[in-house]
Amino acid sequence: MLISCVVPAFNASTTIERTLASVLNTTLPNGWLVEVLVVDDGSSDSAALAGIVGSHLNARLLVHETNRGTCAGRNTGITASRGDIVLMLDADDELVPGWPAVVNAVINEWPTNTQVCYLACCNLEGKVTAENPSYSGALTLNDMLNERQSGEYIALFRGDYVRQKQYIDLGLPMPCEAVSYINFAHDAPIWISNRILRIYYEDGTGSLSSDWTSPKKARAMAQCYFKLFQRYGLLYQQEAPKTWNTKRLRLAVYLRLASMPGAWGWWWAGASFTCIKESVGTLVILIFGPKLGAKIVKLVKKLGLIRQYG
Repeated sequence: MLISCVVPAFNASTTIERTLASVLNTTLPNGWLVEVLVVDDGSSDSAALAGIVGSHLNARLLVHETNRGTCAGRNTGITASRGDIVLMLDADDELVPGWPAVVNAVINEWPTNTQVCYLACCNLEGKVTAENPSYSGALTLNDMLNERQSGEYIALFRGDYVRQKQYIDLGLPMPCEAVSYINFAHDAPIWISNRILRIYYEDGTGSLSSDWTSPKKARAMAQCYFKLFQRYGLLYQQEAPKTWNTKRLRLAVYLRLASMPGAWGWWWAGASFTCIKESVGTLVILIFGPKLGAKIVKLVKKLGLIRQYG
């Protein structure tokens, strides 16, 4: 059994050592091997990154001469991988101690007719980053569109499948993962395991939850939403009308936080009695503007009034 771990890295020399150590400094079951494919995505600290990766026997560095974004980095690593199982990891996160036992248990319960498996994560305080931490089972395309079992997960793939399928690279800095995972879910349900595999640094430089109300991050998220709507807007309207409304409201928030045009138009398009709480909350943010709106968003997220992960 060969496990391939793909790690896109952009200016990650200050965090990559702990990531590599968490993967490689462990005892593997008999017959197991592990490889780590770190993809330098046009970093300015390439020399430091190369030195750290080169100090680990089973880690290999692949290089993009220019920054191409997270999905391109993942696809470069996936193409070079040889593993029976391919695991995605960020360059500022860690696998839990004793992770091979977790993966081994998951492999034994992972249905053979599904190609992708989500495993739970926890933050540094030990909080599980899944909406329903106890859930194990299938996540259908309809479930995904309706945002059931949402949260922050780590993805495992059957190697032959992901090397053929790969991520959809939209040419954006943000991975826009929803586009790719909807594409995966078209083939077969995704399996969810409640076993915890990843320690999620939610305040890390590259994490989606880090500084997500900043104009730069809000602009990037708005670009992702436009791409998502372009590809799957009609599918959302047909299969998940309430989610379609809430996503348009979220786009309105990102546009307002980024001081981009169109926020009010997207609010009018998404406002509905089916999502009255979200409609009113978005209205308040639009009225108060980017700076105060960002503070309001952070507060209600901290209070649990809106979803924290996923």
